[in-house]
Amino acid sequence: MHLYIRLLILACLTTNVLCQLRREARWCVVNNEEEKKCKDLVSAIAKRVAANRPYPPWSYEYDALPEFKCVRGKDQFDCMEIISRDEADLIQLEPGMGYTGGEFYNMMPLVAEKYLNGSGEEGLEYWAVAVVRKDNPDISLDNLAGKKACHPGVGRAAGWVYPVSTLMEQDIMPIDECNVPVKSAAAFFGDMCAPGGLARYYNPFGNNPVTVCKNCVGTGENYCSLNDPYAGYMGAFICMESRDGDVAFVRHSTIPQATKNSTSLPTDFELLCPDGRRAPYDAASTCNWGTIASHIVMTSAIRDKALRNQFKMLLKLMDWDFGVFGQNSDLFNLFVSVSYGKHDLMFTDVTMSLKDVEEVGDGSRNTYYTWVGEEHRRRLLVLNMCPVQQARWCVISRHEMSKCENMIMAFTAKGLKPDLNCVLGLSVRDCMDKIAFGDADLITLDAADVYVAGKYFNLVPIAAEDYSGYDEAKYYAVAVARKTSSYLTIFNLKYRRTCHSAVQTAAGWIIPIDKLIETAQIHVKGCNIYRTVGEFFSKSCIPGVLWEEYNRYNTNPINLCEACGSSGYERCQRNDLELYYGNSGAFRCLTERGGDVAFVKHTTARENTDGRNQAEWARNRRSDDYELLCNDGTRADIDSWDVCNMGKVPSNAIVTASFKTEEEREVYWTLINYAQQFFASDTNEDFAMFSSPMPDYKDLIFQDSTVRLVKITKERQNYNSYLGPSFIRAMERMRNIDCVTAGQQRAAPNQLLVIVFLYCLWGHL
Repeated sequence: MHLYIRLLILACLTTNVLCQLRREARWCVVNNEEEKKCKDLVSAIAKRVAANRPYPPWSYEYDALPEFKCVRGKDQFDCMEIISRDEADLIQLEPGMGYTGGEFYNMMPLVAEKYLNGSGEEGLEYWAVAVVRKDNPDISLDNLAGKKACHPGVGRAAGWVYPVSTLMEQDIMPIDECNVPVKSAAAFFGDMCAPGGLARYYNPFGNNPVTVCKNCVGTGENYCSLNDPYAGYMGAFICMESRDGDVAFVRHSTIPQATKNSTSLPTDFELLCPDGRRAPYDAASTCNWGTIASHIVMTSAIRDKALRNQFKMLLKLMDWDFGVFGQNSDLFNLFVSVSYGKHDLMFTDVTMSLKDVEEVGDGSRNTYYTWVGEEHRRRLLVLNMCPVQQARWCVISRHEMSKCENMIMAFTAKGLKPDLNCVLGLSVRDCMDKIAFGDADLITLDAADVYVAGKYFNLVPIAAEDYSGYDEAKYYAVAVARKTSSYLTIFNLKYRRTCHSAVQTAAGWIIPIDKLIETAQIHVKGCNIYRTVGEFFSKSCIPGVLWEEYNRYNTNPINLCEACGSSGYERCQRNDLELYYGNSGAFRCLTERGGDVAFVKHTTARENTDGRNQAEWARNRRSDDYELLCNDGTRADIDSWDVCNMGKVPSNAIVTASFKTEEEREVYWTLINYAQQFFASDTNEDFAMFSSPMPDYKDLIFQDSTVRLVKITKERQNYNSYLGPSFIRAMERMRNIDCVTAGQQRAAPNQLLVIVFLYCLWGHL
């Protein structure tokens, strides 16, 4: 076999054919010391090959296996990213970080560290312990709050996941904020050294307390990183030993390992047990915070199986050559790091050998998920425990329900808490009712609906859509017309055909109708704005205008729905059953010549032209075919909305019931804020919060033009403060001349019966 491989290599070298028989095995290192050890291993392999020393009978020669190389990463997260980009292949990770690598970077284990001799499965686990100084007898589980804590790193199994989850589960550590256990730990402990606590992965909003790193001693980029002198098991122990901390959360082998070349003795330390006892340093079998699977060498799961097997063969050969009982340990010691000035470089220093994970548990533990085990996974759920059990989002159509169900799966996959659930409402007003009565929690509303929700349903805004990325929770209402209709201005709209996003919405109704009244083009008689508008325009599509909650006396003109695009019961509905519903729907109405002008938000025309919307109706639309109608009677291109608009509008807002406590509102905000860190991008293949999956149905749950959600401060969490005096005045003017809608705030029974029939009908389609 070896002769055959050599002949193939010779054939490649002597022909003009491109041959790639030998792949690289690139190990990702995270600091200078680890890089030095890795390069020394490369040199040792070269010396061993040059010396022509014998190979074990079960292995190929090094020349027939992937070539071992070293690649530098900034930290373990950077290494995971590098491996996912196929710029590196291998890294050793402890189980907590290994779970993260599997879940978020599609990595899988190859071999595991074994801490006892023998060919069986003994020695593939260790205990998590809390270590205190014996001369500090007053510290106990009961008074651990406020004590200085030393951790090997946030996310580590023994140093973080197990102890923090235990403290939470025993109601010793209060939950400070859902989805952010670092904040709970920081609020519970005093000054800490928890490396990684301020890193982006564990601090996505940049507001973790600085106390999580206060006891760290690194400088520059190493401060509070996994390269901090107080990082890792040995670093956390030294942090406690040097009295910079009161307790260190490490693995049970750390105590004898750390005191081996120290002035301290193992007997100078004791274990703090989760049942409140203190025990001798060597009593870890009965005084520990959990049993943890051993560290693993991982690679990308997208590497083909043949290559993964070659990686395993290479690792086993290096173990055979340079391990504890290595046949060539005179050249290199794989599991020793002391000569490099640090501990646990590339592998844990207490490792005795490496074991193929497929040989463990009859091959049932060969994934990151099964390797860490059920208990580890349960503790991760505990870390994300939340005082609020669920957040129920109210949606108003089957398409929104479909997106909401996808949102549930996406949030669950990331372990976000509280659990998201979807509630199907019959209309926006019905959702307001449900939230007011405690049957739902959240819905995203147009500014005009925020007014109604606040004034008549006692709902409050907690977050707003931002369409610019500059904390500007606003947009402009504009009138869009075809460029070929050059005769059309804001002052000659009488008897024209119009397209509106929906009745009683800001950009589609409140602002444009208020503008027509302000310019004296419309004179409302008899306190019936709908009849007046129906007489002013020849025909329109104003979704929802014939619903009983907006048409109490059944007097609204039928021509207000004659320009709509759907048919039957779906026609002119105030939801996406109507093809011309919403801002994009109103623009579609204009493009398909259902109307002469569309009243929409300023981003709508740009979103649906020049190939940005792949729906068939929008596919060939050009942005320069449309213009804006300005207040002075002129026209402007669609990007001049900042100087050519009908008015500024507060952006859509997420609302909840006013009886929700401040803590509950904060939980809801944390959920959606955390979610947008994962799903804000429209190109996210898993889920896109601000994109609608079906081209013909836009702005589902959120406006598609949303860049991000921004928190509304506590002081502005009421409809008056959020909407502002200018928009409130516009709403009040409209209410004063609207005797049809005013006072009718609940969804009308007959209208609800029709909608119930529709949803029942869908269930049989």
